[in-house]
Amino acid sequence: MFVLIVLGSVLLVFAFLGGCLALFWKRKRKTILRRTGAAYLLTVPLLLLGLGPWWMARFITRAGTRAPDMRLKDTPADSGVPFEPVQFQASDGLTLRGWWVAPTSKNAVVLLTHGLFRNRVEMLSRAIGLAKAGYGALLYDSRNHGASQKGIVSLGYYETQDVLGGMSYIRSRTESSAAPVRIVLMGVSMGAVATLRAASKSNGYDALILDSPFGSIRETIAHHSWLFFKLPRFTFPPLFLFWFQRFAGFDVDEVNSHDAIAHVQPVPLLIIASQGDRRMGTDVARQLVEESHSSVKKIEVFGQDVGHGAAARLHPEQYAALLVGFLDKALR
Repeated sequence: MFVLIVLGSVLLVFAFLGGCLALFWKRKRKTILRRTGAAYLLTVPLLLLGLGPWWMARFITRAGTRAPDMRLKDTPADSGVPFEPVQFQASDGLTLRGWWVAPTSKNAVVLLTHGLFRNRVEMLSRAIGLAKAGYGALLYDSRNHGASQKGIVSLGYYETQDVLGGMSYIRSRTESSAAPVRIVLMGVSMGAVATLRAASKSNGYDALILDSPFGSIRETIAHHSWLFFKLPRFTFPPLFLFWFQRFAGFDVDEVNSHDAIAHVQPVPLLIIASQGDRRMGTDVARQLVEESHSSVKKIEVFGQDVGHGAAARLHPEQYAALLVGFLDKALR
């Protein structure tokens, strides 16, 4: 990879100098431009298909909370909801930090897991609506995000351990309750996939809510490569996945929502999608609902004005009513 970086840099410098030289050397301009063009033609695929997949895979596995989200200082207290700063361990030992909102009139706690590049604040409006209806909530920063401990970001594979750790923490906080406290698992985007995988590997939860999940890492990378760069699936995606697997240390085919949904408990299921989500779309959501073994399952599709994972932000009242209505019926 170091050789590709050096070679690409040399070609770029050669092309730049050639372009500058052509401006002043009229006699050799055609020859210089021809060679400069050839250098650019060599450089673009080299960087795009050589350095590009390597850099992108390295970037994703080290991803953290984006700058605008890090500047957010909102807490549940801003909405009049009492909370407690907490920390707990993921099932593989990483330290995660979050907020604990104790249940009031409802005997259930919702574990809320955010998406890639975000932090617990992404889930705050969802938690507020639930808390005002009497439900408890545990919001936290996933590994390598927000205030939690550094770790490899894996688009759902290692983040599954975060969800499992959150479930254990809820049990430890509520084990002395007079009646067993019900656990609801909820996640958005990457958090939805991690939540679904955790549900497929554990028990002791009573409902599952997935907002904008993707089907698999392999299909998602292929789709995003075309969506953003117009690159067919036989170019960038296999090179990215090669480097991603090397950096992350696991087989990407382990992250597959369609496989996971077949192994979850048949608890009430709500999947949220939107027609305006160009990244995930509604197809995966509809397929997962069909594949679920739950006897109580519901899909809610928001309109064209809602982008990826944005329903709670753009339609807060409708979204809150959806969550509370679903849980009131599912946990009755």
